[in-house]
Amino acid sequence: MTLTRTLLLALLTLALAASAAAQDTKQALNEQLYEAARKGDAAEVKALLDKGADVNAKFRYGATALFKAAERGNTDVVKVLIERGADVNVKDTFYGATALSWALQKGHTGVIIAILAKSTEEAGDVLLTGVSSGNTELVSAALATGKVPAETLTAALVSAGSDEKKAPIVEMLKKGGAVPPPAVDAATLQSYVGKYKGDPGPEINVSLKDGQLIATGGGGPLTLFPLDQTTFRPAEFGGVTFTFNVEGGKVTGMSLKQGQNTTTIKRVDK
Repeated sequence: MTLTRTLLLALLTLALAASAAAQDTKQALNEQLYEAARKGDAAEVKALLDKGADVNAKFRYGATALFKAAERGNTDVVKVLIERGADVNVKDTFYGATALSWALQKGHTGVIIAILAKSTEEAGDVLLTGVSSGNTELVSAALATGKVPAETLTAALVSAGSDEKKAPIVEMLKKGGAVPPPAVDAATLQSYVGKYKGDPGPEINVSLKDGQLIATGGGGPLTLFPLDQTTFRPAEFGGVTFTFNVEGGKVTGMSLKQGQNTTTIKRVDK
């Protein structure tokens, strides 16, 4: 009985040791994959994946090899990783960003188009980035997906329309289905001009320039376009709305909404 138990324990120890060794080997392969993606070595990436490296292995803050390749602009590596099953919609745990987010920030057109061909979830972000940077290749690629929300198309049109050098992009957007925002008369727009402040909270100054509301405070100027007579959103990005609160014919404040969170700030200049 004692001998049998000893043999079982020995076999168990050997099995655990083999498992730990396999895990160490796998981890080493994954780390080598990340480094090869960073360097832009597509051949090495293929070889490591063939050896068993995990294409979706996660590193610091949940980033994958695809993140590093995208951030570095290594298009060939990005294509290999996608072909081998890389999840392009993974978000890191620090910024909540995707690999495409990094490529957009760095301006790596080839990477952006490669990821967009796999997933159209961020087509709207690609379009707005293309408009902002004047990159017609990105604008064309985003429009070709047919997945850009109507509101984002309008935002892009407003943004491009403020720069006469982007007239060709304006035409591309119109052909792609973009329509102008609803009309708000000049007197109503003028009534929204002023300073708004929370207690505590942000301070936002709203001005009127060339028939458009401009919001400043806590960052660069934002061009606001109307969704209806009182609610506006930035042309530069989505996810945030500015609603002017009107009581008794007077503008008393503004409600800022982002996701499920709403912050109300008061008008303080009058």
